[in-house]
Amino acid sequence: MKKLVSDQIVDYLERRGVEYVFGLCGHTVIAMLDAFSRSTKLRYISVRHEQIAATAADGYARVAHKAGVMICHLGPGLTNATTGVANAAFDSIPMVVIAGDVPSYYYGKHPHQEVNMHCDGSQYDIYKPFVKRAWRIDRPEAFPEVLD
Repeated sequence: MKKLVSDQIVDYLERRGVEYVFGLCGHTVIAMLDAFSRSTKLRYISVRHEQIAATAADGYARVAHKAGVMICHLGPGLTNATTGVANAAFDSIPMVVIAGDVPSYYYGKHPHQEVNMHCDGSQYDIYKPFVKRAWRIDRPEAFPEVLD
């Protein structure tokens, strides 16, 4: 049986020694939450706002000297996390943000909470001015290359 991409991401995070992931539930990250529930090595810390998730991941990274990891929903989730992610980036604090997205066949059709005022499906562009790398992964086969 093939593993879901969410399970593959959890396996990868476990192999990299990640212990905590901070985040907020949303329909685009439900599979990730399910995969976290099966992990014996990762602890998912649920928060009430994406900015808290970003700030918690930043704080964890500063104290533990490991990359902080957070997950969030698309649209307002990504924009709400921006301040915490930018703060970490400006202080060269390692952080990984994993944001769920709608299926690609919805790009440009204005699905629930898609930020699509001038571009189709390019919400991650919001982060490009202040992070080292930002990707949208359109095919599951691209995950291994991007994760490394």
